[in-house]
Amino acid sequence: MHAREATNNSGGALEIPTHSGADSSKIPGARFVKCNLCGADDPVIVFPKGYAQMHEIVRCRRCGLMYANPQEYVDSDDLAARTGDAVYDPEMPIHRQYFQKQKTQLPDNERALRVLNQLFPGQGKLLEIGCFAGLFLNRIRADGWQVTGLEPDVVIGRYARQRYGLEIVDGILPSGSLAASSFDVVVLLHVIEHMPDPAANVLEIRHLLRPGGVFVVETPRFNSLMFKILGRRERSVQNCPGHIYFFTEQTLRGMLERNGFKVFKTERVGRTLTLDRFLYNVGLVTRSPSLQGFFARAARRLRLEKLHFYLNLRDMQRMYARAV
Repeated sequence: MHAREATNNSGGALEIPTHSGADSSKIPGARFVKCNLCGADDPVIVFPKGYAQMHEIVRCRRCGLMYANPQEYVDSDDLAARTGDAVYDPEMPIHRQYFQKQKTQLPDNERALRVLNQLFPGQGKLLEIGCFAGLFLNRIRADGWQVTGLEPDVVIGRYARQRYGLEIVDGILPSGSLAASSFDVVVLLHVIEHMPDPAANVLEIRHLLRPGGVFVVETPRFNSLMFKILGRRERSVQNCPGHIYFFTEQTLRGMLERNGFKVFKTERVGRTLTLDRFLYNVGLVTRSPSLQGFFARAARRLRLEKLHFYLNLRDMQRMYARAV
């Protein structure tokens, strides 16, 4: 047994004894993994299990990649295992907030589309991985692109086909339904942080692209000022146990450039938010159930979902990379 460090919010460190190469059978369903970027098995604990989210979060001493280890919950696997019996209705209370969030943030995604339209004046074939209900994919098609979506949730994928007439492939990467060298662009927005093996998936995306094709990836940024200030309270750490990789600009660039790409453009991007969603995020940061309830009641009473604004805290990154 040896000691690994756990950094605290103030930058200090705790010495937490742990077994090297721990037995994953002691946590049902858990997968202990090496660094997905450099392959090292030399992590330092950033947040112990349960401190920021359900996972223990570590950082590779060699390359700096931050990731959940062991991987106890992989939401893409859960979605891919769903059956098609259910019906997706965006007006149902359980779905309404997230669907409206996607609609509100469509103008943010259109900024990436404008870049792609400049790079490909004649448009071309585009694949969106994790296309959800098809909102952005439908918008891309309106600009003349031939579009395909890959969606792990068969229920939502069926909704996208029926509502917008889109070509949606059910499943996750790798997919036998997608031919090699068949796309000019692949778009991956807030998906890579959910993937249990992002290096393999990025390499598969390279195979799907034609030579010179463009890969657009967006994910939270964990060398941001907000993360340095908030630590475990940062919303992209604590709010989603399905987030199992946490990239800085350096580690995301490394992930792309080690797997067949050359990054040519990086943006630190923000989000369009409704005021009720903004209060929801503030409530998450407080980690106070009473304040979260207060903000939710105030938002409903004042109908703050009707008001929205653009906020850029520079805590998300969008990279454009060319297949080489």
